[in-house]
Order: sequence, then structure tokens, then C-alpha cells
Amino acid sequence: MAVLSSESGSDSVLSHGARHYLLLLLPSLIQDIERLGLRNVIAHASLDQHDVTSLYFEARSIARLLPERPEAVDSELWPDLVQCAQLLTLLVNETAREELARTRRQAINRFLPEARQQVRSAADHPGGSVDLRLAGLSRAGASAEDTCLEAIRLDRQRRFEGLRALTTDGLTRHQAAIVEGALHYVRDAMAQPPQATGALDLLISLCDLLRRLQGADSEPEPDAPPPRINTANVVMGLGNILYACELGLRRSAPQPGQRRDRTGGD
Repeated sequence: MAVLSSESGSDSVLSHGARHYLLLLLPSLIQDIERLGLRNVIAHASLDQHDVTSLYFEARSIARLLPERPEAVDSELWPDLVQCAQLLTLLVNETAREELARTRRQAINRFLPEARQQVRSAADHPGGSVDLRLAGLSRAGASAEDTCLEAIRLDRQRRFEGLRALTTDGLTRHQAAIVEGALHYVRDAMAQPPQATGALDLLISLCDLLRRLQGADSEPEPDAPPPRINTANVVMGLGNILYACELGLRRSAPQPGQRRDRTGGD
């Protein structure tokens, strides 16, 4: 029995941005499995060896035949593509989970000292007057959580102001659709910030990183991203935040404007 099977459906169940993201995601997941090594993936998989092998080769064949325009994809194929992405993501996550947890811990440990310094600087120079709330947060006795949250809020606003310079020039059709979706979400969320700002902060940071990458292509900046970070990786990160839940790749998703592009076109 084939690994990929689903009831027939229509591409209308997927938003405009999600369709573009899915067509970028499938080849990327194939590359992830090849990078991790098929034997390594099989060793960590909850599926049996035959299913993993069949899925990999079937998905690789499908990815090679995917058209550039979402409109060119047969409507009955979308459910199979979604299920394929779900299974491939499961395999990649099962193999890379330990590595991701270690990276997350390292990122938090690196960020906390920088966050405290950022809050101290804002407290010392709050536009000519003393901000007692920031001054309190900058003291050594302030909790790590409060200090980090305030530093993130300050960084969020600064990065958001810089996004006016972000364009979709030089991006592929799929990448441009994802970036436009991210900018719509960010503008909506900054106008009425959600209680949970995790997705918003990640989107703003990635959009800001993309802006700096664009600047580095024309005139290198002092804080230009390292060479290992590229436009394709950043755009895939944006797509994951915006559309992973819609594609069934995770349980929760951003809320502001997430359905606004459902009927959009190219």
C-alpha cells in the first residue's frame, strides 16, 4: 500500500501563501533528510523502515515534478502534498529533536546578558527623562523573565520601524508571497498586539534579518548576517511560522490576519 494516500480535496482549503510555502517546503524537507542521512532518519523514525524508504523516494519523485505556479497543481493532488509534508516533517523532527533542544538552550543563554544590557541602556537614555519601570528592570534583582520581555519589546519596536525598507525585489514567486504574508501579519499585529507575542517577535526578527540580507547584497552593513544565513532559509522560517498549523505541521498558529490571503492570487 502506498505511503501517500488521502481523500480527494480542493486547493481552496489552503490559503494563497500556504500553497506557495508548501511548494517550497517539500524540496526543502527532502534536502533535510538527505543532510541528516536516510539511515539516520530510519533509526529515529516512529514509522517502519519500509514506510520511511517508500515515503522518501515517492516524495522525491513528486518534488521533482512540482510546477512553479500553484494554479498548475491538480486540485486533487493538494491533500497528498499536505500529507507528504506532514510525514516528512515528522521524520525530520524526530531525527533533529535533540539538536534543536540544544540549540534553543544555547540561544537563551547567549541572549540573557544582551537583554539586560539593552534594558539598562534604555533606562539610562529614555528620551531625556528617567523611566522608572525600565530602571527597575535594569537592576540586578529584576527577574530574568521580566528583563528579557522588556528587552524583546524594545527590540520589537526598533526592528518593526526598519521593515519599511524591506521589499520583495529579487525574490522568487513563492518567496515573495510568503514575505508579503509575513508583512501583512506583522502590520496587523503591531496595530493590536496579541497577548502571546512569540510568533510576532519571530516574524519581525526574520523580516529584519531578510532586510539586512538585502542590504548586504548591495552595500555590506557592519552587522550583516553571517554567510551561512541566506534568503532562502529566512523565507522558509517565515513560512513555517505563518502556515505550519494550516498544513497540519503543528497544533497552534498565529492569529492576526492568518486567513486574509485565502482567496489571493499571483
